[in-house]
Amino acid sequence: MFNEKEKIVHGKEMAKPERESLNQMLWRSIENYPSWYAVKYKEGDNFSGFTYAEFGEKVRYLAQGLMSLGLGKDEKVSLLSQTRWEWVLADFAILTAGGVTVTIYPTLPSSIIKHIVQDSDSVIIILENQEHLDRFMEIADDLSELTYIITIDETRRERDNIFTIHEVIERGREFQGNNPDLYEERWKSVQPDDLSSIVYTSGTTGLPKGTMLSHWNWRINFYAVTENFSFGPGDRMLAFLPLAHAYMRCVCLGIMGTGATTYFSLPERLAEDLPLVKPTAFVSVPRLFERVYSRIVDQMESASPLRRKIFYWAASIAREVGYFQGKGEPMPSGKKVQYKLADRLVFSKLRKRLGVEDLKCAVSGGSALTRDLAYFFNGAGIKILEGYGMTENAAPASICPLEKIKPGTVGPPLPGTMIKIAEDGEILIKGDHVMKGYYKLPEETREVITEDGWLKTGDIGYFDEDGYLVFKERKKHLLVLSTGKNVAPLPMEDALKKSAWIDEAIVIGDDRKYTCALIWPNYQFILKYARENNIPFDESLTEYETGQGGEEVPAKVDPALMENDNIRELMEKEFQSAIKEFASYEQPKKFALVNQSLSMDRGEITPTFKLKRKVIIEKYIDLIEKMYQE
Repeated sequence: MFNEKEKIVHGKEMAKPERESLNQMLWRSIENYPSWYAVKYKEGDNFSGFTYAEFGEKVRYLAQGLMSLGLGKDEKVSLLSQTRWEWVLADFAILTAGGVTVTIYPTLPSSIIKHIVQDSDSVIIILENQEHLDRFMEIADDLSELTYIITIDETRRERDNIFTIHEVIERGREFQGNNPDLYEERWKSVQPDDLSSIVYTSGTTGLPKGTMLSHWNWRINFYAVTENFSFGPGDRMLAFLPLAHAYMRCVCLGIMGTGATTYFSLPERLAEDLPLVKPTAFVSVPRLFERVYSRIVDQMESASPLRRKIFYWAASIAREVGYFQGKGEPMPSGKKVQYKLADRLVFSKLRKRLGVEDLKCAVSGGSALTRDLAYFFNGAGIKILEGYGMTENAAPASICPLEKIKPGTVGPPLPGTMIKIAEDGEILIKGDHVMKGYYKLPEETREVITEDGWLKTGDIGYFDEDGYLVFKERKKHLLVLSTGKNVAPLPMEDALKKSAWIDEAIVIGDDRKYTCALIWPNYQFILKYARENNIPFDESLTEYETGQGGEEVPAKVDPALMENDNIRELMEKEFQSAIKEFASYEQPKKFALVNQSLSMDRGEITPTFKLKRKVIIEKYIDLIEKMYQE
């Protein structure tokens, strides 16, 4: 229900859910779906796995092993690992032992890992492998509260307080014989409003803040999601985003309550794993969908002229169909005929090649997906639902429903959620999924949660005529020109990235007279163009990396290519075409081409593929100043 006067939208009424902890949810699923697979993981060329009954047994023994090491109720355990089934095993073991899971990205620098372990008062840390252990041992002596280190993989034994996860499981088997009822008492003692997790998110001081989330914060969110989408035994969820992030973790926790199966992968393995799994659902971020589309276009550019012509014709049909779907309007009869032909010639083959022929839907979150890209995928029969939320509300707050996908929006509030637009345009969220607060930071908590319970997101948005939320920009990303004009960079960046020649773009202009843009070209296209047009450059300066589709892609090229007149002229046309619809004061007056792709290892991208604008701008400040001096 949309209240125009107060600018509040209420999510649908929920069937009154039973308040329960994640522990209750897990053990009910084990009882209801004992022979269905809970998790599957890659072993060789195929997937192996464990049923709910087998998974439950492992959770019990690992939890008891943690208890045998002295883990008490409400004590903290840090968990640092890539996405894998043992991550979820460790998570549920910690929770059912009455503990609190503290999530850590493996890609974080040692100084931040040290801060999180210290600040959270963690008494145990679970690490993935030898590499992570080696890095951690450099800071371990400074962590006096930490009693044990547990590794998922086999590692060298440097101290008596280091165990493998399998050794802790064996301790748990022995522990059960001596304490047969203690585990049952412990997990049942956990209440829905008890703290389940501390998830650290970036703070204004540069140090991450610990977001405190209860069992119920997570559980109510998945209750709300399943009001719109049906999951159950036989469904296959593919998990590959970092589980340290609330987005992926919320899905993995919730799926365990449905009897569905979670398959574990990594972004670099997607191309090979998707066709094996044939998922019915997965969640991702816009950057991955952008890369998939770019890869498709790369392949088409190398195809025969006829095949290329058919693809681009079909792609235009997909966008038109996606547009009609988004408007909720029926397709004209002539368009239906064209769509059937395009589906037979292109879309059905594309879905099969990607491994998404059984896909019910994919969810895109974390940042905005360009409308053009959403129209293409939805029109091609690959349904992508955009959602919105943040760590402080246990991930989702709104999501587009399958029956009416509106690209450019992030849907109406989830059932049981209220979203309000403040006087200054800020998005506010209210519901049972809003965090308990920031750990040991009461003042920061009061800054983001109002006295009447509204969570201040720091994002700008508005509601459309259907009560769907439209995300515009982060408040802190709005550019204020020296002329006093406010400019939202995101729409222009999205427009630039529609070009097949542009992989990434950042518009800058704070305290400047006009805006400019940093552009990361599609290096694959640039190299091909240079070779075909005999443009001289040093091939030995080309560096490659493994792309998110598993293929080798150029990540760095000869900087001379970025200054070549022919390439600059080509990119100028793409640039001007992209920005022409924006107001003159918004349009970037100049652009600079960057010869090296953005990297997580260099701290330019977060583990969930968001751009770290401040880091990027500081790195390329000389290039930026040059644009303003010319």
